[in-house]
Amino acid sequence: MSFALVNHVYSQQDKILETGEELNYSVYYGFIKLGEVKFKITGKNKDGKKEFYTSTASIKSFESIPLVNINYIFESIMMYEKSAVYSGKFTATEFKEKSITNIYYTFDYDDKLIKTIKEVDGKEEAKNELSIEKEKKFQDGLSLFYNARIQSLSDKIKESGGRYNVPVYINEKESSVRYSFNTKPENVEIDMLDYDVKCIRVAGVADFVGVFGLTGEFAGWFSDDEYRVPIKAKFNVTIGSITLELTSFKKKNWTAPSFIK
Repeated sequence: MSFALVNHVYSQQDKILETGEELNYSVYYGFIKLGEVKFKITGKNKDGKKEFYTSTASIKSFESIPLVNINYIFESIMMYEKSAVYSGKFTATEFKEKSITNIYYTFDYDDKLIKTIKEVDGKEEAKNELSIEKEKKFQDGLSLFYNARIQSLSDKIKESGGRYNVPVYINEKESSVRYSFNTKPENVEIDMLDYDVKCIRVAGVADFVGVFGLTGEFAGWFSDDEYRVPIKAKFNVTIGSITLELTSFKKKNWTAPSFIK
């Protein structure tokens, strides 16, 4: 492999997994704004040949919205390997009116175990271990967001859309998500910009049930460039279909690519 190719791949990785990247989204149910989702890559470390990235996400509904009360913070320590990331450690914190629940996952691939601890208001309530298959690498609910972006740049998507069946560990259960990419450029309109964004489309099915009942079919649009910034997405949740739309960002040297007919 030539130095030029190695440098090109590393450049793509850095453009997606950029320390300090912040992506902020509004969540809509029809024309009603339900809340906000914020993603951030907070750090990068190395342990020998392995690279680790730390990412955080917050999901919060607006207090004025009746019957919807969501307030979560997630943190994922992701390992980068072979043009993909997978979960190393994951923490989910749920804030309720009178309590705080923390769930910790540790993915011990050497011992082929996923270790889970659940705490409520600082007291341990549950602890268990799940045996996993050798060489099987998992995504948590947050690392999945970054892994799909990286996979969208793979040469595999040139072959029948690059269909993926990705192992996921969520809600203390082993599950999966299936998706594929359509690299034919599509134009996507968002309120933040006065022009249409050139995007590629990812669509699939989540076999798990996530936050606010997220499950089943979904679709998303990534910027059609080497940064693969998620611009918009549609999901099925408890109340029906919701839309996430990019509203602001912090990212070096990135401008959303314009769709030109």
